[in-house]
Amino acid sequence: MWRGWSRVAESFGANPLAWLAAGIILLLYFGGLASVPLFEPDEGRYTEIPREMLEGGDWVLPHLDGVLYFEKPPLNYWLTAGSIKAFGLGPFATRFPNAIIALLGVWLAWALGKKMGGAKTGWLSALILAVSPLYLAMAHIATLDMSVGFFVAVALACFWFAQGENQYGGWRGKAPWWGLFASAALAVLSKGLIGLLLPGAVIGLYILITWRWDLLKRVPWFSGIALFLAIAAPWHLFAAMRNDHFIDIYIIREHFLRYLTPVSDRQEPWWFFIPVILVGLLPWSGLLPEAALALRRPMADLRKKRSHWLFLVLWAGFIFLFFSASSSKLIPYMMPAMWPLAVLLALAITPLWDSGRAAPGMALKTGAAIAAIIWVVAGAAFVWAGLGRVPSLAGWDYPLYWLVLIGSLLSLVGAVAAAAWLLGEARAGVALFFLSAALFFGALWVAAPRVQTGRNVQGIAQYLLANMKPGDSLYSYRYYPQTLPVYLQREIGVVAFQGELAFGISQLPESERHERFPSGAEFKPRWDSGERIYLVTDRESLPVMEREGLGHYTIISQRGIVVLLTNRPLENG
Repeated sequence: MWRGWSRVAESFGANPLAWLAAGIILLLYFGGLASVPLFEPDEGRYTEIPREMLEGGDWVLPHLDGVLYFEKPPLNYWLTAGSIKAFGLGPFATRFPNAIIALLGVWLAWALGKKMGGAKTGWLSALILAVSPLYLAMAHIATLDMSVGFFVAVALACFWFAQGENQYGGWRGKAPWWGLFASAALAVLSKGLIGLLLPGAVIGLYILITWRWDLLKRVPWFSGIALFLAIAAPWHLFAAMRNDHFIDIYIIREHFLRYLTPVSDRQEPWWFFIPVILVGLLPWSGLLPEAALALRRPMADLRKKRSHWLFLVLWAGFIFLFFSASSSKLIPYMMPAMWPLAVLLALAITPLWDSGRAAPGMALKTGAAIAAIIWVVAGAAFVWAGLGRVPSLAGWDYPLYWLVLIGSLLSLVGAVAAAAWLLGEARAGVALFFLSAALFFGALWVAAPRVQTGRNVQGIAQYLLANMKPGDSLYSYRYYPQTLPVYLQREIGVVAFQGELAFGISQLPESERHERFPSGAEFKPRWDSGERIYLVTDRESLPVMEREGLGHYTIISQRGIVVLLTNRPLENG
């Protein structure tokens, strides 16, 4: 890996634009990691579980708010726990592992693109992936999708490197195959069995269509499977031995029932991922018509002379179709498709990079110009929001000068990019697309703290830390703000709500369940007592409190949808 980075640095040479692009990427990926509060609910969940691992010392069975939580495997928890240990609890530590993995993913796009189309294709692949909105967002938000996407991509890239002409014998010839097995195992530890299914299905389809059955003879099956099991199996075995319900929850419910049934309540229409890809790849999705035209070749040509195109199409296409057929759909599920799409786009526009070799066709000019105009509109929207003209975002401090400035620059760069593509200036168009995508994400990140103000509980946590006394209790009611335990560095009680905590709550002794997770009726005697209780809820639950006899309360804070209450008047009024 270090040799790969060295080659990247050497290829920069004295090119100031290459170093400028690298600086922009590093700034985008690490410059603002700590500037935005944790997002509800995912970043709260994926910070609290590692925090409880560090606090409780149980590295096998994940716990959320003190109860068992088997929905996902632990690799990301372990990485985040290490980051918290190194940097301290906070947004930077939570997001740092994903940012590092994302940067490695940019390097992977460069390596794969270079292998398939040469140096220029490698650079274009890296630039396209690095600033695509979906990829950048997942690099900044602590979820599991960046890591599983990366390790699936590494596994498939290793297959591509291994299936070519076998240049080396011994361990050097087997290394890419071992990389495939190890990466698939790490993908399984990131998000479950899809880490094995996705690369396995893509490779199987490729071998079937190209009739490359000879590849199966080159795979070091014994050592590869042993390596896979050595990485992926121990945690699964230990977790299954320590809890009898592990198979039912982790395997049956979280894999099969989640995919085949609406048990997770995340149903979307079949076409859900089409706009996800189009928006997630902006502005590069404007180049998709050119990539589609480049694929208009007989299948025999794709199978023999252009098998790399076929492999990338199968890679992106299977992931799209597999998740489109699922009963559970979320935007980040398209992450494993980002690498092949970036390389496909780079392959399509590489011939345009050298002036005089080719001129952009009408499909490319039109698609790229439309994408650039979208940036003009997006920039104007950011300016409008920054000036306080969006009623739904009332409560911000206006004007937001940085948002106005970045939005104005985005509109300007988008307009110039549209002109560049229409005039056939492909190099200028690519550079302006890169800059516009960086500006777009910068505007999003500037706006992010204001957008999530309505659900942010950081201020409530600061009040509680300053005012809670020994003997006071804290609960949430019909609502579970998952960042609150992180900010408080302690578990909280939850009234009349279970959600994803349901399985863990069911494993508690009845006395502990009654104490920490009571129903509304069970909680009422405590609320009526002389004990000071702080209660966090949402606005919609206030009428329900009245109906359940919990209406005697004092509102301490009410911001956005989150309300902080107490059952007794405050001493200071």
